[in-house]
Amino acid sequence: MSKVASKLRNWLGFDIVDEEEEVEDVELEEEQELEPIAAREEKRRERSRGKVVDLPVSSGRSKLIVYRPVSYEDTMSIIGNLKSRKPIILNMESIEIDVAQRILDFMSGACSAMGGDIRKISAKIFAVVPADYEIVGNSDGFKE
Repeated sequence: MSKVASKLRNWLGFDIVDEEEEVEDVELEEEQELEPIAAREEKRRERSRGKVVDLPVSSGRSKLIVYRPVSYEDTMSIIGNLKSRKPIILNMESIEIDVAQRILDFMSGACSAMGGDIRKISAKIFAVVPADYEIVGNSDGFKE
């Protein structure tokens, strides 16, 4: 009996099952029960091996950005680089203390929101890194 006729009869409510299909289903179930688990796993691995995905290759070298802000307005460009996943060295030596504090407060909030980290390197120099970087060192300001 053709598959189309069989599907039509099943759709109309005549639950007629083709004997050949039923025999094949029973044979498949019996084979699966008898087949050892290790052999099933091997077949599964063989089927999944054909799915290879290329990993993206970096088009260039990574960059470390060094900023020497002169005003609070520079903060947005610094955060733009942080969003682009670039590590930043922030040199606050040539800026007034109250402006430097505002910049650091804003940068600290941005780092926290993006899962990044900010660490003091020296009195007025800070490392600001995105979430996929870890700052490690033996200085007082760094994690060990």
